[in-house]
Order: sequence, then C-alpha cells, then structure tokens
Amino acid sequence: MDERIVRLEGEFWRIRTYTGELSESEQNELKEYFDEIQLPYRIIAGRLCVSGGVDREAIFERVEHFYEGRAEVYPF
Repeated sequence: MDERIVRLEGEFWRIRTYTGELSESEQNELKEYFDEIQLPYRIIAGRLCVSGGVDREAIFERVEHFYEGRAEVYPF
C-alpha cells in the first residue's frame, strides 16, 4: 500500500510521499476534498499546504479519511 507523510513545515501542514511531492492529479483530488469539508488550504509554489492553525488530530483524521484503503498516513 502507498504511504503518505503529513508534516508541519513552518506555518503549514504538507502532505507528501516518501519519494517527494504528490502528483498533480492527486493534489487536485485533495483540493476538491478539502473544499468539500471546508478545510483551509493554500497553494504555495504549486503545492497544497493546509493551515498550521488546524490542529494535528484534525488534519490526520481528515487526511486518513481521504486516503482510506489507498494509502497509510504517517506523521513525520
């Protein structure tokens, strides 16, 4: 199963693979999901970033829900 890493980098949560950035299509799916659940995010340098104001439990719960059955989600 694929793996995704959620990490707080400065003021934003980032979601990546172990080998690098998410594909554009996967990033677009996440944007649609975050819009649907009204999770605040921004696109910075072409990459999806979730506000660091979202607490750790909330971001992990939502990202794990998105990837359920597709990837394991790990903190870094």
